[in-house]
Amino acid sequence: MTGSALLAFYRIRLRSRIVGELLALVGIAAGVALVFAALVANASLSSTVRALTDGIVGEARLQLIARGPAGMSEQLLHDVRRVDGVRAAAAIIEQRANVAGPAGRASVLLVGGDPSFTEMGGTLVKRFAPKELASLRALALPAPLADRLQLGVFSPVTIETGAGISRLPLGAALRPAEIGTLADSPIAIMPLAAAQQATGMTDRVSRIYVLPAPGRDDQVRHQLQQLAGTDANVRDADADATVFDVAAYPTAQSTTMFAVLAAVVGGLFAACAVLLTANQRRALVTMLRREGFQRRSIVAIVLVDALVLGVAGTGLGLLLGDQLARGLFDAPPGYLATGFPIGAGRTVPASAIAIAAAGGIVVACAAVLLPALDLLRNRQPTPTRPARGPLRTATTTGAASVAAAITITSARPSWALAGLIALTGGLLLLLPALLTVAARAFAAAAEHTRSGSATFAAWSLRSAGTNPVTLALTATGAIAVFALVAIGGARGDLTRGLDGSARAVDDNADIWITMRGDTSAFAITPLNISRADLATVRRTPGVAKVGIYRGSWLDIGDRRTWVQAPPADAPSPAPPGQLLHGDHDQATAALRAGGAAILSQAVADELHADLNDKVTLPTPRPLRLRVVGISNNLGWPSGAIVINADDYARAWHDPTPSALQLHLSPHADPTAVATILRARLGDQLPAQIETRQQRIDRHHTATRQGLVRLTQISTLVIAAAILSMTAAMTGVIWQRRPSLHRLQLDGLTPAQLWRALLLEATVLLSSGCLAGATAGLLGQQLLTRALETITGFPTHYSPAAATTATIVATVLTTALLAIALPGRLATHRPAAPAS
Repeated sequence: MTGSALLAFYRIRLRSRIVGELLALVGIAAGVALVFAALVANASLSSTVRALTDGIVGEARLQLIARGPAGMSEQLLHDVRRVDGVRAAAAIIEQRANVAGPAGRASVLLVGGDPSFTEMGGTLVKRFAPKELASLRALALPAPLADRLQLGVFSPVTIETGAGISRLPLGAALRPAEIGTLADSPIAIMPLAAAQQATGMTDRVSRIYVLPAPGRDDQVRHQLQQLAGTDANVRDADADATVFDVAAYPTAQSTTMFAVLAAVVGGLFAACAVLLTANQRRALVTMLRREGFQRRSIVAIVLVDALVLGVAGTGLGLLLGDQLARGLFDAPPGYLATGFPIGAGRTVPASAIAIAAAGGIVVACAAVLLPALDLLRNRQPTPTRPARGPLRTATTTGAASVAAAITITSARPSWALAGLIALTGGLLLLLPALLTVAARAFAAAAEHTRSGSATFAAWSLRSAGTNPVTLALTATGAIAVFALVAIGGARGDLTRGLDGSARAVDDNADIWITMRGDTSAFAITPLNISRADLATVRRTPGVAKVGIYRGSWLDIGDRRTWVQAPPADAPSPAPPGQLLHGDHDQATAALRAGGAAILSQAVADELHADLNDKVTLPTPRPLRLRVVGISNNLGWPSGAIVINADDYARAWHDPTPSALQLHLSPHADPTAVATILRARLGDQLPAQIETRQQRIDRHHTATRQGLVRLTQISTLVIAAAILSMTAAMTGVIWQRRPSLHRLQLDGLTPAQLWRALLLEATVLLSSGCLAGATAGLLGQQLLTRALETITGFPTHYSPAAATTATIVATVLTTALLAIALPGRLATHRPAAPAS
């Protein structure tokens, strides 16, 4: 048959199964959209950091990066320029800061560059690179940020750093035409001298970028390592992009894993929708064979069905996924912005399109071809009673699949995706046996009633375990409940774990004083508080003790680790409930004594360290410590290190606090004391004063931002499930209208038929929902173990019993309400006498 003839034949057949095809189209589109949006979102995270890095470094290939927030001597820049083989070298100041205007405040990465960047070719700081502009005291902001803060050129901009508050005019609002996608990045750009003054880093720099002569990279790298000593690390110029990829890996993995599960659900919805028309397709194949069509022509006709469905569903899914990526998934996880300058740029890799499209077409082909596969193989249909062999085989295989999922949960949680696929397959394979048992139980109960509706429902359910339409309908509910329970339960476990981790850190003080801005949730920005202000804090009524907390980022290999350094006399310097290995009381005593550290598991693996081993941290003054505990990542994906504040001051050559931890008198009111402190310290110190509960709430908000996409995916699955259930039930009832009308002629009343439909649907959906709930609880445990193993995040597993009951009740109620009206219409059509 020609292509035009195949398409014409398809259009004719489509009229009789338009509802089923539309349901399948929606299912495929949902799966494709979720996978595509997740892949684009993950790719965009890395691309914004890489774009910012490239915009600064230009053609530079090496860099020296200071090991601490205090930076390194600017003299090192002059030494680097004298190294044989160095064509150009340029330095920058880099520090987290806040910029404020009439419309509010924003956290930014403050970048100050010197004129030498003209030789590097970087697009970001070239506006301030010419020598005549190097001495100007002004800054540039991306135009979208300036517009949001209502700042025009020459408007005064308030700059808040740990060194204090300063004001500079806005020298330029940089448009996309000037800096490309960097216009979406949260940055502020200044001449080096102005940045040094604003940050208090006089004669200091954060990084030195180096452009070696062609072929001299290795030689220059070796000489730079000798110059750097312990003050700086020598890395590739674009190393930050690699470091970010490591930090973003848990978010990307968890998002992808949840999105793939949701996509599997979408694909199964599509397959179940196609099964609603399976009998029609089998009848078509049988009819074509009887009419003498060759098998090649029959296969071509069926493949046209699959390809049209797959291409249409994939196209719609890509369009929906693009909107999801722009809308729901566009905002980056805010907690990562504390360690990296992440913008809102967007990247659509070709691989994302290819993977999502291939998945949609494969699902469509499998859903269309499998129901008619035996007929396409020239096997004659035999209208006999279904044999018990296939049911027994399906049950045995399903039990084995569930057993494999249980084994993966306990032994190999990193194989979560394989475990979820096995669990999903096991659920679907066990459904026929479950439906058969449920139908027999209902039939036995119906025998003891005199209800015509119950009798008719039992008769309709007699082949529930083998009827493709019945199985498709039940599977839709089962898969929906399974996905919702697994995703919702795992998300809840992760939320509780992160909340416990935040509380373990924040419970060490009644009041926290930190630098303003988003980064203060992690307390890693130096707060240069004066002696007078410190004395004011100590004299405030209700303040019993002031502890000095220190912290910063420390790059170890490709990991930007979070260093926490509470005071030695803190109530619990070792975060309670977070240790994976080691004794909490012993770790607390060791931290108080000094010379000890708690490492998160990822950092311990990076340093090849175990409990009680000695490790040397690559700090400005290398620090050798004993490992007294191994913890989870304390809510920071790249890992964390806990030492005491005195060890930190020695290792970083810097006594500057990152936070003040205030302990109050027994009867002091934290809220009242915080109010007094804000009044006494005034606005000249860029400090944020929070009670313990306020800080816990903000810390929760920061860490939970990594769960935003998981929540969004769960919401999308709920919406898809409700729509699929409603559409599937409506479609099944509408297909049964002729048989329902014939039964009316046989004497059954519309009310009896309507009640029978509701009873039948209740049995089917209850069976599916209960099976899905059971599988979902196992899936929750698997996902939680996988999140803990793959991401290193703290989790707190608790079976989601209440959530499961709510989901089952919601799905059942929604589905039964959805069929009430179409069921009423289908059974109350006036019965016309047969002619």
